Amino acid sequence: MYYVEEWIIGIFLVGGVLFGLAAVLSPVRRLHLAVSAAVLFLVLGYEIRMDRWEKTVTAPIRLDIFVEIPVMILFLIFGTWQIFLRTKRKKL
Repeated sequence: MYYVEEWIIGIFLVGGVLFGLAAVLSPVRRLHLAVSAAVLFLVLGYEIRMDRWEKTVTAPIRLDIFVEIPVMILFLIFGTWQIFLRTKRKKL
């Protein structure tokens, strides 16, 4: 389970940085990309905190992962879609 959590943290970090940079560089979709970046960074902080908490208990049962992973997927798709729309509008 620990290996999966490292991948989740990495995906949150990369997605948040990518969408944050795109929000800074894109005047058109700034709010949408900033929201995606902010949510990914907030959930990244939550995941790091839960990782520390897991080490303090004997048998951690992480039911929050059932919400966390779909939220991550939705915001990654939403942010990627916003970047795609931005590049598509630049070409027009």
